[in-house]
Amino acid sequence: MKRFKYYKPLIGAIILAGVMIMMALHISDIANAIDAIITAFVPLIVGACIAFVLDILVVRYERWLWPKSKTGWKDKIRRPLSLILSFVTISAIVYFIARMAIPQLIHSMSIIVASSPQLYTDFQTWMQHFTETIPMASNQTLMDTLSGESVVKYTREWGTKGGTYLVNAMGTALSWTLNIGLGLIFAIYMLLDKERLMMQGKRILRAYASDEWVNRVSYVTRVAVQTFSNFFVGQFIDALILGIMVGISLWAFNIEYATTIACVIGLTALIPLLGIYVGGVIGAVILLTVSPMDALIYVIILEVLHQIESNFIYPRIVGNSVGLPGLWVFAAVIVGGSLMGVTGMLIGVPLVATCYKLLMTDVNDRLASNEGL
Repeated sequence: MKRFKYYKPLIGAIILAGVMIMMALHISDIANAIDAIITAFVPLIVGACIAFVLDILVVRYERWLWPKSKTGWKDKIRRPLSLILSFVTISAIVYFIARMAIPQLIHSMSIIVASSPQLYTDFQTWMQHFTETIPMASNQTLMDTLSGESVVKYTREWGTKGGTYLVNAMGTALSWTLNIGLGLIFAIYMLLDKERLMMQGKRILRAYASDEWVNRVSYVTRVAVQTFSNFFVGQFIDALILGIMVGISLWAFNIEYATTIACVIGLTALIPLLGIYVGGVIGAVILLTVSPMDALIYVIILEVLHQIESNFIYPRIVGNSVGLPGLWVFAAVIVGGSLMGVTGMLIGVPLVATCYKLLMTDVNDRLASNEGL
């Protein structure tokens, strides 16, 4: 028995090494299993995200609908009615903007496609005139690339690749549509049973952990939820301000579809950092069929306003909403983007704000206890 006790660490190390070797030999199978598990949980993760965003509106509607009623039929229908109103609000905003932007976008795209042969001919004529005017700019390789045969060749190659990309994109879109649909159903159940789910979670924690630890987890969770909720509200206010700025600027320069483009920018700007570029491309496509000069002026205006918004307005608005100084908001976006790319940019600000609040609370408590001594 004593010998076994002596060799016990060695036996444990051998078993651990064997398990690691087996995992290394079957690393692809393990990776596939993990990927399958993550794929299975994607609808639930999407549903939790949808529920979190919807809850921001649901809570505000609940405060407006019979706030003093705690019992009776009013209390029973408050949550379902608030959920319905939240869906109607979001759907109405998206429908209103899509109703204005999508028909004009389709019309602009059809005009661009129909006029593309003439645009290509004009471009070739301009290039020929340019090379004749400035002989140093003449480049036979460039002219061969722009020739009709080369364009047809490249068009066929991109057409073949484009078909493959299109099939893959349709498969991805179908998969995400299914995930969002299932996630939406899951989100509805989560919001309708929010209090009971929270109570069950606390009961499970109290069954396996001390009350002190449970209280700490509850406090951190409350701070994180409040911070992320305020972040989305601040993001909405920032997108609204940017949309108004774009609309006023385009109206001042007498550019057509100012209201439509401003609404598109305001909607897409709800997606931090990347949304404004999506809206910018949509606006540029719409204006290209009206006047290329208007499209150029629009791009310049949008870039100027984007620099003002991202460097001055965004840090102040979002920073005030999450209780984080503007300097730290700017740093959170940069560091988050460097570490985790787009995902880091999205969650960097609320994550840093949560840590900042917890740190400041702990610092104040420690200073207060030291002063008490």
